[in-house]
Parts: sequence; structure tokens; C-alpha cells
Amino acid sequence: MKKNQKQDGVFREAWENMSNDISKLLPQKLQRRAGKKKMLILLAIVELLVLGAAGKFLYDWLLS
Repeated sequence: MKKNQKQDGVFREAWENMSNDISKLLPQKLQRRAGKKKMLILLAIVELLVLGAAGKFLYDWLLS
């Protein structure tokens, strides 16, 4: 049980650190809690799409 609580603390700390870093980059109106959460989710999705596309093109290039 203690390990699970410690793990939750690590995830919470990582989320807070990421939130603080992103809030420095966001405009004032998006620094609210709800706007920031949506922006982080959007950035994560865009990052996955960009990295996936880049990986696909790199993979195709290496195979040819």
C-alpha cells in the first residue's frame, strides 16, 4: 500500500512540474486550470502525431 501512495506522489509531482513549465509558455488566458489541462492534452496528441509521422517516414526511408 505504501508503494502505491509513493507512486501516486511521483506522478502528482511530475504533473505539477510539467504544468508549471507549460504555464510559463502559455498566454495569460490559458493559464487557468481548465484551459491548461486542455492545452496539455492537445500538445500531447500533436506530439504523438508528429513523432509518429516522422517515424513512419524515417522507417520507409531506411527500408528503401
